[in-house]
Amino acid sequence: YFIAKKVSEDIDWQGPEIVLSGHEVPGEGEHKIMEYIRKAKSQPDYDPNVRHCLYGLDADLIMLGLLSHDPHFCLLREEVTFGRQSKAKSKELEHQNFYLMHLCIVREYLELEFQELKEPGALGFAFDMERVIDDFILMAFFVGNDFLPNLPHLHINEGALALMFGVYKKILPLAKGYINEGGVINLDRLSILLDELSHVEFRHFEAENADASWFKGKQTGREDVMVRTKNKGKVVMTSSQKEVYARVRQYVNSRPADSEPAPLDLPASLPARDRKFVEDLADSLHLQWKSVVDDQGERHLQLSFFPRPPSDDSDDEEDEEAQTALLRVVKRYDNAEIVDVSAEEAQEQMTKKYDEKFAQWKDTYYKSKFEWGTENEEELRKLTENYVQGLQWVLYYYYQGVVSWPWYYGYHYSPMISDVKKGLKANMDFKLGQPFRPYQQLMGVLPDRSKTIVPDVYHPLMTSPDSPIIDFYPRDFDLDMNGKKMEWEAVVKIPFIDEQRLLSAMATRDHLLTDAQRARNEFGVSLKFTYAAEMNYTYPSSLPGVFPDIPNCKCVENIFELPTMEGLDVYIGLVEGVKLGEDALAGFPSLRTLPTTGTLGFHGVNVFQQESRNESMVVTLMNVEETSSIEHAKLKLGKAIHVGYPFLHEAKVVKVSDELFDYVLTNPNAEATPNNIEAIPHGAPEISNWKKKASRIENVYSKRLGVIISDVEAMVHVEMLVGLRKTDEGATVKEYAAVEGLEADYAAQAIVDEVVSEDQRFLEKAALPLEEEFPLNSRAFFLGDFNYGRPALVDGHENGKVNIRVNTVKVREPDFGHQIAHQAERQFPYKPAFAVAKELNLHPLVLSKLTASFRVNSSGLQLNLGLNLKFEARKMKVLGYSRKSERGWEYSQKAIDLIATYMTKFPEFVARIQANPSGDVFNDTDFYPADIAKEKMKEIGAWLKSVETKSLERVPLDAEQMNSDTVMALERAAEHYLSLSANQIEDKIMNGVPRHALLKPSDAEQRLGGQRFALGDRIVYVQDSGRVPIASRGTVVGITKTPRTTMLDVVFDYSFMSGTSLGDRCSPFRGSTVPVTSVLNLSDRQCIAESKAAAQKRQPPKQTPLTVNGGYGPPQEQWRPANAPPPLRGSFSGAMGGRGRGGHDNLPIRGGNPNRGRGRGGRGGYTIVDNSDPMENVVRNNLAFRPQNMSAVPPPAILNNDYRGRGRGRGRGGEGRGRGGPRGGHAPRGRGGAVNGTGHSS
Repeated sequence: YFIAKKVSEDIDWQGPEIVLSGHEVPGEGEHKIMEYIRKAKSQPDYDPNVRHCLYGLDADLIMLGLLSHDPHFCLLREEVTFGRQSKAKSKELEHQNFYLMHLCIVREYLELEFQELKEPGALGFAFDMERVIDDFILMAFFVGNDFLPNLPHLHINEGALALMFGVYKKILPLAKGYINEGGVINLDRLSILLDELSHVEFRHFEAENADASWFKGKQTGREDVMVRTKNKGKVVMTSSQKEVYARVRQYVNSRPADSEPAPLDLPASLPARDRKFVEDLADSLHLQWKSVVDDQGERHLQLSFFPRPPSDDSDDEEDEEAQTALLRVVKRYDNAEIVDVSAEEAQEQMTKKYDEKFAQWKDTYYKSKFEWGTENEEELRKLTENYVQGLQWVLYYYYQGVVSWPWYYGYHYSPMISDVKKGLKANMDFKLGQPFRPYQQLMGVLPDRSKTIVPDVYHPLMTSPDSPIIDFYPRDFDLDMNGKKMEWEAVVKIPFIDEQRLLSAMATRDHLLTDAQRARNEFGVSLKFTYAAEMNYTYPSSLPGVFPDIPNCKCVENIFELPTMEGLDVYIGLVEGVKLGEDALAGFPSLRTLPTTGTLGFHGVNVFQQESRNESMVVTLMNVEETSSIEHAKLKLGKAIHVGYPFLHEAKVVKVSDELFDYVLTNPNAEATPNNIEAIPHGAPEISNWKKKASRIENVYSKRLGVIISDVEAMVHVEMLVGLRKTDEGATVKEYAAVEGLEADYAAQAIVDEVVSEDQRFLEKAALPLEEEFPLNSRAFFLGDFNYGRPALVDGHENGKVNIRVNTVKVREPDFGHQIAHQAERQFPYKPAFAVAKELNLHPLVLSKLTASFRVNSSGLQLNLGLNLKFEARKMKVLGYSRKSERGWEYSQKAIDLIATYMTKFPEFVARIQANPSGDVFNDTDFYPADIAKEKMKEIGAWLKSVETKSLERVPLDAEQMNSDTVMALERAAEHYLSLSANQIEDKIMNGVPRHALLKPSDAEQRLGGQRFALGDRIVYVQDSGRVPIASRGTVVGITKTPRTTMLDVVFDYSFMSGTSLGDRCSPFRGSTVPVTSVLNLSDRQCIAESKAAAQKRQPPKQTPLTVNGGYGPPQEQWRPANAPPPLRGSFSGAMGGRGRGGHDNLPIRGGNPNRGRGRGGRGGYTIVDNSDPMENVVRNNLAFRPQNMSAVPPPAILNNDYRGRGRGRGRGGEGRGRGGPRGGHAPRGRGGAVNGTGHSS
């Protein structure tokens, strides 16, 4: 149903072939996609540069994308945030962050990782990066995936991948070939890899036993005689230890009576066994010992005496006893027995002991994880063979598809790495078997608490104590962290599902299923959907009574057949003709667009808010000396280049600079020759700012991206390519402009002058013939003075012009959007910070601290005890609480109440800040006594958490949003107008319309990007794609700017299936968040196409000191005498006798657009608008989505008031609106609005 609706109504869905493979077709979604790619790639006509985009969070998608060996592959992933989740209302999809991961970059970094294998003679066979990628995919199995647990001690967050890379580079020359041979494991070469990888186990084993005396003895290669033992009452030591003892004895005997000697430093070469001996000796002789580092960075033991206690005659007796005890110790060591063992004997003994301890360590692992030890060779063989089978099964699954439906790895843990080799003789003859049916699959994966998902006839099998499979659904089970950090990574120790037991138990209840339930349990087929313009039928609702039927459906449904493989082999590798590196298609980044080198090193790359402690692949730009010079940069002036390396974006250079000068073209339309370049010197502030910016650019590349670009000597300043602009003649040309939120300054050496593959979306094109651009019966929107934004159909062509049939509404639409918006503004005012501080009796700096992030040191931690209502550095505010105007920060009554509550709850805390308003560093003891300070800080923190200050919605400073009450008022006003205009729609024929006065839906993105919007603006949705029906009208209730575009929250006049509630601010299915390029602003008509006669009648504004360069003088509007308004055209006759202030287009208003005022009087002229789409029959054929009849409900009072007062503020124009510029018609001077003969609002 959904696909049929989208294909019929959304042009974006009408080009592609849509394939649906649902739950009734066995298999995982990503592997169904990979099967399609695999079979399509084997066809002789396969496009080697086809582009793939796969959506999902699973890390396995990276491996699947890489094994496709198609470099133009990217993954779309939504942002995942960890930690305490906000309880604020969920964001609209358009406000969520998504990440696009390009696997072409991953491929290039892998190639840099293994670049040493490309050196001549490094391998005894040809280097093939595609085969290396295949081996990388196999090695990634060792750290775990959806089907196999990770090998012990191999964890990605502990550097497992880097470790395996090193092992692989070491063994590949020895293996004499690649391990993964197109999805089949070469077991002999795998054995070599496992041998080297098993050293990881020895390192972990040694780390866990580093303090054991036997291990330290093993490290020395001698018999363990470090520990003092008794042999017939004598101390035993070696000859080397005897020499060390002699030095220590001499040190003890030479201690002066009245001073302390310097510490005794023993050699750094002292073996570990002797260090242990010295430590014991020092303890016996009552000496201090510690390990210190010398000037050469080597560690050695240092002995010294404990400090003498203060002299006291009463201690003489104790000193004598201590001296006697010391002499006894010395005597025992003097009489020690010397026992020396040969190095060979010691090595043999220690190796034996080491192996015994290692075997015991492994045995402990198996007993703790499997409840049997290494002596059970049969179980160990089964385990290792099952694991090796798993490696091969997963490779088959990735490269060929499912080779066995019943197979699974039957253990929660993997074998030790050194034991995996014992399973290399496993039987790899897999039996295909049958997949589970839908209910069987659900019964195999769901816990009993989710039983409502399966038919109720199976519920007893999951819950009844008498169920033969009740053990499959335990309520209590163990979690084993098994070396992981996060609980969700733990091993969940629930029983494995025995297929035969499950099927047998379900078979006893299958006969109880209803016919409908039985039908849902059948296998299905994949379906293909295509658009067919000639089709026209009614698609029945999938949920009658809730979803409407789809009239005029143009979707064709067929069974989808995968490409045949008859006579073909699976193709693995790059297809001939593929474009790699700098030749890659536009939008796919490459490090090779600039000459670079790559080196592994510890660089402290900071991607996730802290510097990496591991090695990174650091890329270094080459030829920087030439490309970073200012002379080289000057040559780029006025030219199109590509910035943002390696993620390239086209831009135009408008200025270049070095530390001392800006350089611009004297004549922007001429070439960058020495005579056409003007140098503008920097002052001291500019020089300082330039240095800071250059340092920041270099640092971002280095620390954020791991790219070393060297010192920035020259910068280019650009305007970004923002899209294509349609000329009046119909041609499309590139448009460059500064984009708020996007960087405009780039290092000269990181610029790419030309690309091989241009972005096909932004190619300039000549105008199409009129008949081709506007075919008969095609849709468009009229941009003329009257009926602006009304939908139209092309009726014919004549003399280079278009004849159209415009859909008009005879009932005038009042400006309820702005009226309600202004009413809400007056009802919920914001107060400036100084007024709030005065009202609360707070110092302004204290108010600033409390409303921001306020840090207090407590027990070594920095606590944030601010209300977090403003974020100056991040340029963000909190909706409904704070905003920033030209006068500074302002706060709503809600914010003031919250601050007052804070002051009431913790008066001492606020009072201490008041006592030091300019303080920078605060400690908890500055506010409370030390014995209660810590607890009070916790109390304040708990209160802040209870009032949910962290969950308030933070938005950019320029974001605007109406609250739910205001939005609901807008809904009611729209419904009232619709009830009046429902039967007032008619078509109007207009001939001779120039092409620039028509807006094609496909041109909306190119032509509408520069529009401005305000809350309360009326809009019409003009695209024929997306989730909003074309020609739907609505009101702007929220504005948010992103780096790329501005997003509008719109409450539409009618509900539609894909609509939302805008976070519970409007009725269900009435809201949507849309980009500005998808709608036409009907209130502020910025795309109006005037006739030449109308343009000639309008007198251009004169330049005066008030209008040149933004004007000067006091803030707000500046007024001066203006010319009389132009003659009235087409207004209503009732306005002729009125006295309203008409719309002037030449008022020199400073501080705002003259067309965007806020009058209080009667609103001038009505834009003729309609909220239905006759071409699509949006309302007529979607009865379930018609709004409730509100005709019996009076409209908001604001619409019925008889305003006599003069308009105040900046009127919105129209056919005579308060004080302000014109939007459309030109009423004579009156009191605003379309008025009757008495001047009353009509």
